[in-house]
Amino acid sequence: MLALLSPEEDQQAGVAGVVTRALDNIASVGVRTGLLHPVFDPEALEEMPFRGSTTVVADTSGVLQGALDFLVRHLHPATRIKVPTIVQMELVNATHRFLNLRRADRNAPGRRAKELLEHVRSQGGQRALLRLELQVDAEIERTYLPGDPLRSAFQPERDSDLSDLNLSVPIPAYVDRLILEAARHHQAQSGPNHTVRLLTGDQGLARMALAEGVSPLYFSAVTAADFFDERLTGQTFDPFSGRVCRTSLASVLWELATVFGSACIKNQDGHAFLVAALGDGTSWSPYHSSDDLLWCTHGPAGASERSSTSEPSGTARAEASQKRAPVAGRPSSGKASFARFHVDAMLRLICALDDEQTMSDAQVAAQLATGSRRTRDEYRRFLESGELISGTRDNWEATPGIRALSAALRNERVDEFRDALRQVPSFAAFAARVEQAEIGRVLDLSDVGRGRSTYRLLGEITLLCAGLYPTPARPDAAAFASTAVHRFLELDDGEGLVLAGAWLESLIQNDGIHPEVARRRLDEASERGLLRRITEGSTTQVRFRDHVVHVLRVPAGEPIAMPVRLYQGDYLIPGKGSVSLRIEDSTP
Repeated sequence: MLALLSPEEDQQAGVAGVVTRALDNIASVGVRTGLLHPVFDPEALEEMPFRGSTTVVADTSGVLQGALDFLVRHLHPATRIKVPTIVQMELVNATHRFLNLRRADRNAPGRRAKELLEHVRSQGGQRALLRLELQVDAEIERTYLPGDPLRSAFQPERDSDLSDLNLSVPIPAYVDRLILEAARHHQAQSGPNHTVRLLTGDQGLARMALAEGVSPLYFSAVTAADFFDERLTGQTFDPFSGRVCRTSLASVLWELATVFGSACIKNQDGHAFLVAALGDGTSWSPYHSSDDLLWCTHGPAGASERSSTSEPSGTARAEASQKRAPVAGRPSSGKASFARFHVDAMLRLICALDDEQTMSDAQVAAQLATGSRRTRDEYRRFLESGELISGTRDNWEATPGIRALSAALRNERVDEFRDALRQVPSFAAFAARVEQAEIGRVLDLSDVGRGRSTYRLLGEITLLCAGLYPTPARPDAAAFASTAVHRFLELDDGEGLVLAGAWLESLIQNDGIHPEVARRRLDEASERGLLRRITEGSTTQVRFRDHVVHVLRVPAGEPIAMPVRLYQGDYLIPGKGSVSLRIEDSTP
């Protein structure tokens, strides 16, 4: 590899170290695709899978060296994941360094080796974030960016009071500091029982985190010696559940094509399958992102290289689309029954179909406010699977099942809506799984694929779950009163008041009672004199503002999945902003 990338005179200029780093970064392909696992600190590995509420903040090394993919693959969704904004900025800077090297003097010493290193880092890292955002059902959150990077981005700072700060001089480890500050900021906004870990393979950042009171999730990167000249089967065991995990050849090929610009497989018959990045003659469009910015062709070896670097048009584009291989990370055929769509849009579409009975594809496009046929097909596939619509692709005809769904929605009859929705096989399978799940245990929806957020939201508005916890319990008022008092006494620290949101979450996690059920039973038990409730305080606990459950509501005649903030105070008793309550047993 060294001889291939650098002439003899370049090797004397110290290029060997650059090549070694490039090879180590190429080895990270094996970790990002699941062929290998990163080596975690023993103490951190002993705690996995994490119990309780945990958020992991990833740094750039975690993205590039595959540790972030490991978390998504084996620890999500129980573990929340945040990627600081500065990480994406570092990857973009690596892209700029690659382009600058490419445009510079081609005879510069070590240019080819440095180009490879920057290309592998920038493209591999950007694809990791792109894949997690678009093709894997993981909720990757972005953190805020400390400081004001725009202050000196457009004009020089001439303030004499700031001249001594030397703002234009690069500060070593400044990026590490910004990442650590993002973790500390989230730690300050979280509750006392919420754990924040910093995912990093950088020893310096890990030591800095320890000194600042943030627990590092430290790992050692896989090196070239662990990857090259090794036989990797593509089948590994989940380190925590023991189930078999498989890595497809397509996902490895896609990753290699992103890292190197193209990848090709040839057989003994002279046929080749080529995956290549978009070439210089093709302008990028957002729709390319769903296919990883790659094209693929197949045919006799040597015949496909020319056409792979430009976007086909007309008939050529149609032929190329038929030859395109499955995108790595998309749901396999086993997950094909789970659709992905916007729940509010689906609820409105059901009511519109009930009103119109027959809608053209253009009317559906206007109703959904989307011109994408692919997006509309997701809605159609879901409804057709439950025999709720019929007709051709360009003509949507409602069946009697739509009327039952629409009537239940418009009258907020949640139980009827849930039962009618069971006609759809994918929702029926999801509901059966949730109802059989153990109360208090986080639901594993990894095999639902990209539709996980869709079905979780459907589960919330049909009272099957709250977040990722199953809520099958439907106690009567008397049984609920006893449970309500018991959970209040558990949370009461002697002040005689507990946060309403904490009480609701305790019922979710310990008793499987949905907040909507708890709210209704609390009213019933209070009216029947089974318990006494007292509310107090109106200061919202902002650190819990992201604790949200969606419920079915019909404002202005249109059903929506309305987000309810459990800690805001006006949910249990509408019209009152009380965030704390006291519950007393009033039975003799």
